[in-house]
Amino acid sequence: MASIYKTPDWMTQTLADLVRHEGFREFAYPDPLSSLFKKYKKERWGFVPAMSILENLGVSLSEAEKTGAPWTIGIGFTKGVSVNSQMKLNVAMHKLEDIVLDHLPVLDKALPEWQRLPLFAKTVVVNMAYNMGSRLLQFKNSMGLIGQGNYKQAASNLRKSTWYKQVGGRAVELTARLERQAIDPKHRVV
Repeated sequence: MASIYKTPDWMTQTLADLVRHEGFREFAYPDPLSSLFKKYKKERWGFVPAMSILENLGVSLSEAEKTGAPWTIGIGFTKGVSVNSQMKLNVAMHKLEDIVLDHLPVLDKALPEWQRLPLFAKTVVVNMAYNMGSRLLQFKNSMGLIGQGNYKQAASNLRKSTWYKQVGGRAVELTARLERQAIDPKHRVV
């Protein structure tokens, strides 16, 4: 039976953006800022079972659990992940959509009119809500500018933020999207 639910364009685009920004890994991998990852960063973390890598390196499970936390899987998920976790892409995509939906109440508080924005701006604010959670509420000026349609000034403000410095390429892409008032054709999926 065919589904009567059509995924909104903003969700389809945002999910594609998040998969590109976060990447997908089927197997658990140590936090990139952890001492375990830094020591063995050339390993194929996330692409093969972590236990195989650890056995080859002679690292015990207990040491790995301590020095690699938080362990991550799928599309940047850390909750409930262990060294032995594995996740298929279709499961990760459903979980990602659920997490995006879970972050919408924060976006509703930060920018109540977000659903009336053009697609390019909607995808930016939803992506930011996913990435920052309740910290998005601290971006009153930028959210206000986006709500007013002053996208270039909002992009300029965001480029001065700690968020911009911390998330690298994602922030560059999203602020450029605001400034150009369009989704780059190489990233557009809807």
